[in-house]
Parts: sequence; C-alpha cells; structure tokens
Amino acid sequence: MKERFTRTSLCLAIGTLLTSFGTMQAYGQTKTTYKEKELGILPVQQEQPDLTGLWYHINERQIQRANEEFSRLKARYPGWKVPKEVEAELDRINGRVKDTIEPVVSVPRVDKSDKPEAEPTPNDSRETSQKQVIKPASKSLPLEKFAQLTPKARANASKQKVETLIALSNQLKRTDFYLLMGWTAIDKGMLELAGQQFTEALELAVRDIDKQSAQQGLNSVTGIKLQQALSLRDTTTLAQLYKSDTSGYAKEVIQGAAWQQYDIKNYDFAEALFSLVEDNEGRYLTLSAQSSDIAKQNAFDLACSIDTEIFIRRCADRLASRQAQFYDTRHYIESIHAGEALERLRPLSIDERALIGWAAKEIQDISTATAAFEQVLSTTPTDTIIANELVSLNQSNAATLNRLALKYGAVKSILQARNIRNAWPRKQFWLAYQNEDQQAVTAQTKDGLSAVYGINTRSRSGDEGLGNFDVLSQYIGIGSGFKNWLWQVSLDYKQFYSGSPQVGDWFGDRQLESTSLGISGFEDTGVRAEAYYQAPDFNFYANLEYAMFEQPIDAKVTGQISATKFLANTTVAATLFRKAKEDSLLSQTGTFYANREQPWGYVIENGIRGLVAHSIADNMSVAGTAQISRLEGELVADNSALSLRGDVTYDIASLVSPRLDYWRVGPFLSYTSYDKNLSGFTVGNGGYFSPSQFVSIGGYSELLTLEALNWQVKLRSSLALSRVKQDGDLRFPIGQAHSSVEEGVSLGESTDTGLSGNFMAEGQYRIDRNWIVAGYIGKAFAVEYQAFEAGIQIRWREGQGNGVTSDELLLSSPRLSGFAL
Repeated sequence: MKERFTRTSLCLAIGTLLTSFGTMQAYGQTKTTYKEKELGILPVQQEQPDLTGLWYHINERQIQRANEEFSRLKARYPGWKVPKEVEAELDRINGRVKDTIEPVVSVPRVDKSDKPEAEPTPNDSRETSQKQVIKPASKSLPLEKFAQLTPKARANASKQKVETLIALSNQLKRTDFYLLMGWTAIDKGMLELAGQQFTEALELAVRDIDKQSAQQGLNSVTGIKLQQALSLRDTTTLAQLYKSDTSGYAKEVIQGAAWQQYDIKNYDFAEALFSLVEDNEGRYLTLSAQSSDIAKQNAFDLACSIDTEIFIRRCADRLASRQAQFYDTRHYIESIHAGEALERLRPLSIDERALIGWAAKEIQDISTATAAFEQVLSTTPTDTIIANELVSLNQSNAATLNRLALKYGAVKSILQARNIRNAWPRKQFWLAYQNEDQQAVTAQTKDGLSAVYGINTRSRSGDEGLGNFDVLSQYIGIGSGFKNWLWQVSLDYKQFYSGSPQVGDWFGDRQLESTSLGISGFEDTGVRAEAYYQAPDFNFYANLEYAMFEQPIDAKVTGQISATKFLANTTVAATLFRKAKEDSLLSQTGTFYANREQPWGYVIENGIRGLVAHSIADNMSVAGTAQISRLEGELVADNSALSLRGDVTYDIASLVSPRLDYWRVGPFLSYTSYDKNLSGFTVGNGGYFSPSQFVSIGGYSELLTLEALNWQVKLRSSLALSRVKQDGDLRFPIGQAHSSVEEGVSLGESTDTGLSGNFMAEGQYRIDRNWIVAGYIGKAFAVEYQAFEAGIQIRWREGQGNGVTSDELLLSSPRLSGFAL
C-alpha cells in the first residue's frame, strides 16, 4: 500500500483539531459591555470560518468537494469576506483561468559512482518498472504521523512524547507544526509551551488563516490563565496578564468578567476588575450602585476627574445633588462651595443659583447672598420673593438698596411699599409722598412752593413785676421740597414785654429804693432757615437763626441739629442745640441796669438731648429722655443743668374709636436739676427758673385723629404731683465788683410741693385745595407759675390736595418739639 503524507493532509488534520477547540475559541471572542442605565450587550464580532477543509480539497483537486465546501461556508457565514487567494485558487481549479503551474515530476535519485549500464533488455525494463522507488525517511515524519491521529489519541499522548514533538517542531520551524503542537499543549495543560508554539506560528505565518489560528491559540492560552486567576480573584496575576497582552483579548475577558460581577452585585470585585483595565464607565456605575458613603464619594471624585462630556455631566449632576443635600443638612458653607464648583462646569439653573443665595443668607454672608439673588432676579425680574430677600439683606446698606432699586423694578416697588408702610406710623409723610403713596399724594402736594404767615403769643405770669413775661411773634416764610429735602426760610418780627421791677425788688446791682425807669420791652427782627431730610429709616433736621439784631446784648447765632434713627422696634433720637433761654426778658434778650448804663443777661444754653423709645408690645412702649446743657450769659454766672424723664405709654385708640390715629396714655416720672439757682434779676443772675431739684410724677395723655382727612386734631395733657427745691444761692454770684452792696446776700432757700399740669390743643383744617389754616392753644401751671401760649398760621401751597397730615401741625416742627420726629 502506498504510504505517503502530504502537507495538504496535515492541514486537514489541523483543521479537525481547531474544530475540537471551537468552544474555547468562542469564549475568547465574546465581548460584553454596558451602556449607562440601559445595560444592553453589544453584538459579537463576526466570526471567521475555518478554511482547512476547503484548502485540502483545493490542493487535492477535488473540484466538486471544494465547491460544495465553499458554498457551505458562504451560507453559514453570510458576512464572510472571501480572501483573494481563495477566490484565485477556486478559479484555477474550475478552469476559469489558465493553470500556469507546471506539474511536478518525481525523478529517481542516480548514484554517480555507478558505472553506466547497458541498455536494458525488454525483460530488464519490465523488472525495473515493477520495483518501488525507495526514498529516505522524512525528518518531519513523527509530526506528520501525530497529526493523523484522532484528537482523542493526541490528547492521550504522554507528556514526554508531546515535549519531544514540540522540540522537533521548534527545529523544523513550520507554521502547521507549531499550530499542531500548540493546540496539543493546550489540551495537555502545558500552557507555557502552547504559548511559545503559537507565538512562533504567528511570527512565521504567511496566510491570514494561519495568523488567525495562531492568534486564536494565544487567546485560548491567555483565556485559560485569565479564568484561573478570575476564579481565585488573583488581581496581581490578572494585572500581569493584562499588561503582557498586546492583542486586547485580555482586556475583553476581564471586562466581560467585571460586568458579570456587576450583574450579580459583587461590586467590590467588579470595581477592582474595571480599575485594572481602566474602564472608567464600569468603575463609575459600580461605585454608584453601592450604598456606602465612601463608594459614592469615590464615584463623585472619579466623575469629576475625567474631562469627557458624559463624566462632566455626571460630575455636575452629583454637585447639584450635593448642593441640595448640604443645604438640607444645614452644611451651608459646603452647599455654597458645591454650587460654585458646579458653576465652573456648567451654567447654574435659577434654583441652583438661588440655593447659593439661601445658604449664604443663613451664614450671613451678605455679599455672596446679594450677588446670587441679584443674578436670579436679573433672570426673573418679577420674582418678589427674591426681591424681598435682597431688600432684607441690605436693609442697612442704603447705597446697595438704591442701586438695586434703580436696576430692578421689583426691588423699587418693595422699597416703596415698605417705606410707605413704615412712613405713616413714623409720620414721615414727605417720604411717603416721594415713594408715590397714593394717600399721601392725594392729601398734599408737598413738593410745591408754599408760603406761610403766622402769629403766636406766649405769656408767663408769676410774682408781680419781673415774674411776668409776654412775647408776641409774627413771621412770614416760603418753602418747598428738593429731592429728599424740605426747606423753609422765614423772617421774624418779635415784641417782648416784661413787668417793671417794683420798689424793694432786687434788680441790677442793688435793691431798688424807687420805681425803676429802665426798659421793660423790645421790638426786633430776626431771620431763620431750616431743612428737613427723611430717609426710610433716618430723619435729619437742622435750623439756623440770627435774631434780635438791636437788643442790649449783641445778637448771637443759634440753631440745632437733630437726627433720628428708626430700628425695627426701637427709635433713637438726638439733638445738639444752641438757643436762648426763653424764661424772661433778662434771659432771652438781656436788659440794662436801672440807670441804663450797663447791660447784662441774654443767656445762651448749649447742650444735647437724647431719646430712646422701644416697643414692647403691639400697643405698648417705653421711652426715656435725657438732656445735659451748659448755660452762659453776659455778666451771668455759668450754670449746668440735667433733665431726665421716663414714660410708659399704651395706645387705646382701637378700644375707643376707628377715627383715631392713636391715643397714648400712661405714667411718667421727670427730674430736673441745676447746679446754681440763678433765677434772680441781679447782676450775675439770668432770670430763668433754675431749681436745684424739680421732681414730677403723674400721668400723660396724647390723642391724634386720623391722617389725610380734611381736618385733624391733636390733644395733649398731663397732671402730676411736683416738688420744687431752690437753694439759697448768692444774690451776686459773680462777686461784689458788680454790685453796690456787701457780699453774702442770699436769694433765700425754698421748697414747695403741689400739683402741676398742662393742656395743649392743636388742629388744622383744609379750606380748599391750596389753603390750610392751623393753630394751637395751651395752658400750663405749676407751683407759683402759670403760662399760656397760642398761635395761628395760614398756609398756601401750589398744586392741590384734599387732606392734611400731622407733620404740619405747628408744634410738630423739630425746632419746637426738640427732636426730628
């Protein structure tokens, strides 16, 4: 029997061997990946057909079988791209192209050492043709015979025999032998030798099918090692296999295993495998699926460390979530930082921007909160909630509020509404008018030019003679408004009348022995100017006066500066003043000695007064007033004074009538003290009431009818028990040089106790849209003292109005009331 093994039959054997490892190779080609939230599996890459059988039929010129095998492969692998060498060989054996390959003729080897033989006879020729041509044995025969064995037989071969054949394969350096022994070594578990055989085959192979087979073998070796390491969770070995593999196969296997671990919720191992192959997508999803804070933090850190669109979006989403979580758990600083970090990745939403503002507000970071809320308001300009927060945050920053009001209509409306709401109880009707309050605008046109004429009188009666003092004043003035200011300039004309000293009275430098012929009255003029400023939580007032140009003592400039601050529940006011002491002719203008040769008097009081009022309930408040002053005059001893008063008031208007603005009632306690008693009319005295102690305790009532009606009335009254003590100071407190009598003469000490009180009624009435008439009348009494005062004013203002407001009641002027209220 002819025994012959060709290269083609070896290929067929290797093909059979490859088929037996189909399951292992298919595993190596599997690739699994996932998409975020939609865990779909990508399609398996197209598998290439095994062409071993096809090549066998081509080489053996088995045309029909070759064509049938080709058709079968095409049907089974519809996407198979037929190699060019396959097409060329099929065309050749089917006669579609000319066969240019010359047939190979086997020529017997001739031994040159033999002698030439005679031409064979016919019998010799017949004998020769019957003999077999004997060839030397091939070196590759052991491998060729091994290839003809069944796969089972090869698998059962001893390890020693396989190692011997591998050594022979290494000597022959043929691709088919490398592949044969590589797959055999895998079957025997000799993975290192298998890998060496496949590597050599891959380097030596020319045909694509051989290269593919070698690569599949290498993948199988790697796959087995990977599976072993995966089963042991040996990440060190897995890392080594991954680094040493250049085909990408190890990465596919490890990724597939990672997703399998992910599916069964073995997140720790899955995350380790994803980290090994640097699969950030898998790492992120695995970390995100875990419930521990550390895992979620790691997922966040990973998302924010990768500069790709999807991870930037994930980082932003996590930052947005953390911003809200930090705020909910009152970690406001961390919430702000999360929001700021989020803004560096993408534009913030309105809610995210606002959340920065809310968090900053909680920690009183005014600048950050203002900036955040302002950006929100620029996007949603009608958002009154945000506008309110801006106003609230900056309520003490007038410059910022003004800027916001100019830029945002919502802020302006809120400020106007708030200012108007606060202005009415504070009697800031100029401020309400400026903020376009409909009620204030309807009541009066305050910014129009106004002209006033008024007359008032004041009378003090006491002891006969110098104890009486009357003043009659007339004035005309014009005024208007400018921006936040109201102003008025007035010209005054005053008449002063005083009783004449009687025989026996102490006057000037002596005790009179006859009726005095001195001056007991003056007429003179003066000029004054005043300005009033109102802000939402602040009032300011100033006046300047220069009066009585030709009185006995040179005229002096007087005036006052007053300021009031309105807090949430507290009002604080202060006034610096310089004014004439208006108790008598001597103290207000000065006078002459009886011989009219020497003037003295005209006492100027310089001081400061303050007020603090605090609301302790809706209708109840407490208040304290204090005044400290220094008194100086021409040839008058210097003096100091202290005055204190405390009030508790309760508003009973709501219990009485809806037509009342307020009706405040309550107790009060007052105390006044002077260092010296300078109430006399001799040189060195000022002729003003200056007790060493004056204490009153009693009750107080003040009533005001509603604002912005056509008329208005204000009533004030008090009744108290008073105690007055006057020290017996010297008649001539500045020394004998200014008197004609001996030293040591005393005024005499006195103490009196009795009732004191006062009543004052004010009112105003709008005659028509331009004219208003206003007036007041009052009476006061104390121990050995009575006083009366009254006044009336006619006021004209351009524009029109149909109501009046209490800020224009005559005695409400800060010049008379003492405070810019």
